[in-house]
Amino acid sequence: MRNVYGLLSVAGLILPMVCFGIHFTRAGERGWPEFWGAPFATWVISGFSWDLMLTATACTLWMASESKRLGMKGFQWHFISIFLVGICFALPTFLYRREGRIGTEPPGHR
Repeated sequence: MRNVYGLLSVAGLILPMVCFGIHFTRAGERGWPEFWGAPFATWVISGFSWDLMLTATACTLWMASESKRLGMKGFQWHFISIFLVGICFALPTFLYRREGRIGTEPPGHR
């Protein structure tokens, strides 16, 4: 699974950045109001936006708890990456690191 998480992490970094890059290349400085308004432009998109924000919140709480439980350092970078890139990058990156951490524990350790 670690390889799958690694691939998802790379895709989660590249795909949103490509979309944002296209948006700002086309719109320039005028793109910021649209960027901030688009997540709530329609009721349907608002539903998806709320779903994503609540999922990101739940994932953040779980990642914080799991980091502490496993003694993983660097949770703050995952937290920051949620805002700089998105949960599509932060969660698979955390899961990738978590798999590495679990794989290094002695059998029966938890």
